[in-house]
Amino acid sequence: MKAHIFSKLSQAIKNDVLGVQNTLTSVKANVAVVQDVQQQQWDAQKLQQHQALMQWLSASDFAAQHHDIISRKEEGTGQWFLDSTEFEAWQQGPKKILFCPGIPGAGKTMIAAIAIDHLFKRAQVEDIGVAYLFCNYKEQLEQTSTALLAIVLKQLIQNRPDAAGPVTQIYQRHEKQKSKPSRDEIFGILQSVCLAYPTVYLVIDALDECTTQDGSRTQLVKGLRQLEAKTGIRLMFTSRFIPEVTEEFQSEPTLELRASDQDVRRYLAGQLSHLPRCVQREPQLAHEVQHHIAEAVDGMYVILASWAYKVD
Repeated sequence: MKAHIFSKLSQAIKNDVLGVQNTLTSVKANVAVVQDVQQQQWDAQKLQQHQALMQWLSASDFAAQHHDIISRKEEGTGQWFLDSTEFEAWQQGPKKILFCPGIPGAGKTMIAAIAIDHLFKRAQVEDIGVAYLFCNYKEQLEQTSTALLAIVLKQLIQNRPDAAGPVTQIYQRHEKQKSKPSRDEIFGILQSVCLAYPTVYLVIDALDECTTQDGSRTQLVKGLRQLEAKTGIRLMFTSRFIPEVTEEFQSEPTLELRASDQDVRRYLAGQLSHLPRCVQREPQLAHEVQHHIAEAVDGMYVILASWAYKVD
């Protein structure tokens, strides 16, 4: 009799324990769901805050411009530049500055975009930082040295929210006064961010178009040189041949940019559909047209793009 009562009592206890265990499992599952929802909400909030922070730092974004430029590139164009000993040495060698001057219309911006694209492909498999600037004389009032340095900082931290802490701190200081960070504040943060990467590459296109008002261009170059000395950032500049710029880089490795014969012919080959049909039907004639245009272009993409296939 006692054994029977013991057995029933033991079974009841087991059932109660099992019920408690099932309840705990259910509670844990519900807690996990709540925590997951809270984490998603927290992540969304943090992402929104980070995006707002980036917008405050700089409203400018060169990504669309870079995409537009690179989308017009013919396959293989600029490979001579990527394969050059000067560019290879700049990426890996002891010299961390590369100056790339060229005549107007030589395709400097396209080469800069090709270099940027190449570096971004490296960044997909390597832990490197990549930033770039497209200077434009039409936007000189907005492209001060402080504004350009802010754009560089934004590019280096926009995909790394964990590195945005110092920016958040200065944002909180400036928010009440509705002000922007000073050049010195940006430079200080930029220095620490660059040191967080094993290597940082910065491509500055059309330095000659950066404003000289209030010494802005001089300040930009000086600041970037200081950054290179303190962090090892690698700097590539393109520019027209103007004395005040070329003199600045006369002791640095230099690679002149020109529309190479191969690049010109690739561009022309990609534009065959623009030839009159009477020419397209005659391969020899089409070849002669391309040959004569390539000779006449003389290293200038501007001429090539403007009248390459205007055949009477």
